[in-house]
Amino acid sequence: CLKIIVFFLATQPEHLDAVDCGLAEYPTGAECCPMCAAGFRVFKNCTAVSSTTCIPCAEDTYTDRPSGLEHCRKCKRCDKGANLVPEVACTSTKNMVCGCPLGYFCSHSGTEGCEFCQHYTVCSPGTVVKEEGTKTTDNVCEACPPGTFSATNMSHSCLPWPRVKQNGLVQGEEGAASDAACSNCSRAAVITCVFIVLMLTAGAVGLGYIWQRRKRKNHVP
Repeated sequence: CLKIIVFFLATQPEHLDAVDCGLAEYPTGAECCPMCAAGFRVFKNCTAVSSTTCIPCAEDTYTDRPSGLEHCRKCKRCDKGANLVPEVACTSTKNMVCGCPLGYFCSHSGTEGCEFCQHYTVCSPGTVVKEEGTKTTDNVCEACPPGTFSATNMSHSCLPWPRVKQNGLVQGEEGAASDAACSNCSRAAVITCVFIVLMLTAGAVGLGYIWQRRKRKNHVP
């Protein structure tokens, strides 16, 4: 029985030292000190006769909630190598938020936000934008269907080729990235071209005949 009493007395100080602090307090030694507000850190712990002394966080540091921290947390840095740029600046009460620059989307995210930004895919001529990219997804491109084309980057619709032999037009060589080359080949134009060629041919034959006759006359004894 005496041993039990001795053991109880030996362990009693440990129970007395255990401090059960409130939600807005932090333990330090045998005291429960008031926490410093967000944006501040502990400069000096409280005592039995004085409260906690708090001072503001220095530049590029922060605390985002009431705490008993003696050092403010360092603000996050946006990694340029990962194409990250500041989206929300760091303050004494809030950490830096990194995002993607114009023309990029976040392809990898972590517990602290975006970790890597990737350039949007450019839908080239011959394709069309099927789905616009978002902050976290890339553009989705789709090839133009047969009989259609697109001539510029990031087209949102494919245009149909001109119809064959419509309004005197004959479709030339097709290409998915450019319009088909067409030429005006009306019947009247074809007839005119043939007539001119025949007239030129006849004139050349006539001149050759006259030249041959004159040559023969010059050789007659």
